[in-house]
Amino acid sequence: MKKLIPVVLATVLAACNGPTDIKLSEVQQPENQKKLLEVLSPEDRNALNTYVLNHTMKGDLDYKTTVKEAIKIGKTEKSPFGIK
Repeated sequence: MKKLIPVVLATVLAACNGPTDIKLSEVQQPENQKKLLEVLSPEDRNALNTYVLNHTMKGDLDYKTTVKEAIKIGKTEKSPFGIK
């Protein structure tokens, strides 16, 4: 659970080539965080958080997944805490 908080916070802030093309394993790098914060809409941030929370709780979070893929999947999943 202690690792979940930094990952969720970092996903709100991250970036890369195309900011959404970075892998979840690279989200905590400060330069990625700044870029992603600039380009993600609030809806996309929530979808990304939903993906990370759901898959962390299930124990199957794949850090090779890109931010773009996580957002796409997160939009189809229900948030575990009712976050909209």
